[in-house]
Amino acid sequence: MAIIMFFSLNDISAQNSKPPKLKEATKSEAKVIGLRYNCVHVLDLEKTMKLYREILGFKLADSEVLHGSLEGMLILKLRANDFQINLSVMPPEASGSIGPIGNTNHNHFMLKVNDIGPIGDKLKKEGYELENNNYVQDKYTFFVGPNDEIIGLSSW
Repeated sequence: MAIIMFFSLNDISAQNSKPPKLKEATKSEAKVIGLRYNCVHVLDLEKTMKLYREILGFKLADSEVLHGSLEGMLILKLRANDFQINLSVMPPEASGSIGPIGNTNHNHFMLKVNDIGPIGDKLKKEGYELENNNYVQDKYTFFVGPNDEIIGLSSW
């Protein structure tokens, strides 16, 4: 009987004791979490479509005509398996014109990020000029990398 009471008391005290403290969850660091898309500004539609569709095997998945500051720009969304590339075609009246950085009228790629604020802040601190200074609210911006590559960041 004494043995049973001993084990019973140990079980009760073990149940009433507080579990060990777990490590506090730390906020994850802002970082790139994927590729949103690539965009190629089309200068020669016939050659571009031959390359991407006939030679590389992309299929037209969707298209969209933009409005607003890029009125009339056609975006052709081509897919090959699970990879998508966007081709931007300027309307005839705007052919040969390239606007400010970003806005899909340049060759660029858009990276998906989990928190654009700290990344945009770091880029500005390092001297990079951001195309959209409302990047936290708008959830995107573009900048020119050290090799003149145009990089977009998006948290949408």
